[in-house]
Amino acid sequence: MDNVPEDILPDALSRRRLMQSAAGIAAATVAGCQGDGGSGGSDGGSGSVDPVQDRVEVTPSEIQEGGTFRTAVGANPDTFEFAESSSAQATIMHNLIFEGLTTTSASGEIYSWLAESYERVDVQEASPADYTDYMTTAPYAEGEEGAVFIDTDEQIVLQDPDNPDSPSAGDEARILTVAEAPDAVADGTYGMHFRFQLHEGVPFHNGEEMTADNVVASYNRLQNSSFSGQVYDSLLHIAADGDYTVDLYVQTPDAAAIRELSDLPIYPSEITDNLELGQMDPRQGNMPLGTGPFQLAEFANEDFARFTKFEDHWFETGMKDWFDGPSEFPNGPVVDEVDISIISSDAQRSAALQNDEIDMAFGLTAGTLTNFQESEEYRTAPTNGAGYTFLQFPVRQEPWTNAKLRRAVNKLIPRQTISDEIFQGWEQPAWVPLPPLAAGAGSTDYDAMVEDLRSYNTYDTEEATQLAQEAVDELGIETPIEITLETNSDNDDRVRTVELIAESMNQTEFFDVTVNTKEFLTFISQLLSENYWQEGKLAFIGLSGGFNPHGYAKSVHHPDNFAQCCNFQNIDIQELNEQLREARYGVDVVEDPSLRAERYETVWETVLEQNANSYGTHSTLVGVVNDSVNGFNTYPSTQDIVGYAMYNAPDQQVTYLDQ
Repeated sequence: MDNVPEDILPDALSRRRLMQSAAGIAAATVAGCQGDGGSGGSDGGSGSVDPVQDRVEVTPSEIQEGGTFRTAVGANPDTFEFAESSSAQATIMHNLIFEGLTTTSASGEIYSWLAESYERVDVQEASPADYTDYMTTAPYAEGEEGAVFIDTDEQIVLQDPDNPDSPSAGDEARILTVAEAPDAVADGTYGMHFRFQLHEGVPFHNGEEMTADNVVASYNRLQNSSFSGQVYDSLLHIAADGDYTVDLYVQTPDAAAIRELSDLPIYPSEITDNLELGQMDPRQGNMPLGTGPFQLAEFANEDFARFTKFEDHWFETGMKDWFDGPSEFPNGPVVDEVDISIISSDAQRSAALQNDEIDMAFGLTAGTLTNFQESEEYRTAPTNGAGYTFLQFPVRQEPWTNAKLRRAVNKLIPRQTISDEIFQGWEQPAWVPLPPLAAGAGSTDYDAMVEDLRSYNTYDTEEATQLAQEAVDELGIETPIEITLETNSDNDDRVRTVELIAESMNQTEFFDVTVNTKEFLTFISQLLSENYWQEGKLAFIGLSGGFNPHGYAKSVHHPDNFAQCCNFQNIDIQELNEQLREARYGVDVVEDPSLRAERYETVWETVLEQNANSYGTHSTLVGVVNDSVNGFNTYPSTQDIVGYAMYNAPDQQVTYLDQ
């Protein structure tokens, strides 16, 4: 990481992506990022451990139907176009409307959903070099800010391994785009082949029946989107075979492929044939359409969204062989309506719950949660979360190119104090960069790994002083080093955490830290801009991931995620990139989960050694409900906290209201 080049952008950055980043599109999901996929899959969550603490269950005969479930999110949805949003707050709304081929339980098991069934047809060795005969060429060009990019509007699937590491404008790149990928598949060049058999008769909200063509068109809508980096690191090609069969091909053997690629939203032709990417939004005059159990009925920008139950929703428990609940269990949500208000202040969301203006609040401060926990009128529903807070260093800007300086700051973060005093025990110190939720595929023995690696993250002013002095001597710079440490203003616990970190750093002779806070979407927009990495600021934010361990390292490090969620500082560590690839890709790790877990343990140690990011706490997600709400349990990812609670058949999860 030391001495990384400062004059280029990742060579995978296409012209389309550069233009999107420059336009500041993507008000990202961070206060939850999408992480590297979010949910679903046979890797990661083993299904053996339910992260929901004190899960409540319902008796089907006691369920009351009807009513309106009212809740609030902390930020206005940036868009209803799933592929253009990385905002967890927006995805909460998306997940009421849209569905994928699979769904996931709270413990991470994958279940067929819009697909009646799916199978892995085959897996075979394939690498980027195997695609060179199918590749085309495109020139490198230079943008106004000096960024070098591949000048094509096509979605890049793969690059020739022999492309230059530090290209200049005028050089030529060899690439495989979506246009050439079918030729490779036709010749049998691919890493994996999955076949999905769709349910027949599934209606979209506009009455159109879902077919294989809809699935293909929906996946193609991800091309050059803000989400593309999280899809085209795996997807090679997708094709329909008749009306109800879909063939999905993966670039190389990928242990996370089914989790990453099987739960993406499916849209009707009315959307995919008529609306440009980014136009599926009521603010553009276009209502979002999917197959989900709710429809968006009304949206008032910056105020609220109202969702009504889709009476023609397709699902019945008898359609699924995996459903082992009672025959009386409902076939879908039992509330008639879900109302979601936009209330940015956590204090105001808490007040709204106490004033009976909403039925469920989340994202509250730890002190507020403790007060609700002690009240008999409310129930707190905690779940081990799929995320962490992290501080990202401007690793391409002096003096932060020096890893010792970054590690010095890391040793000044009082994680245990943050957990005990700011979060009052609701969140736990992040001794390792992997939340326990994803321990199944990301470690061979999670507790042993934590014991081995926690010394990297223990608070130690003596070691911090030694590291900082060595860094200052190597760099030949004067102290104190002036620093701007930024976070979002609408999370009081996060602001207090950043202030405590700043106080700890300022108690040394090496740092002079100023804390700067900004409204969430404003902050995210800046983080995802093309040039934030050049400003030299330290950014503190949260990431909400899923069951795939890969995303917890890739999202915040890999060049594919630069200017997307969540590589804001243009981090590119070749050693780590290769380790990530070896942990996820290859027939050996596809067929040997223990080997994959061993390789991820190497990843976590490299992440800590390089210290491009410092980690704060592992999240606990807590929904607080009033006494009219029955059956509510909290999903481990913010993105599905409402949709999961309303209905999840694999977990026999349903929420109803006392009328």
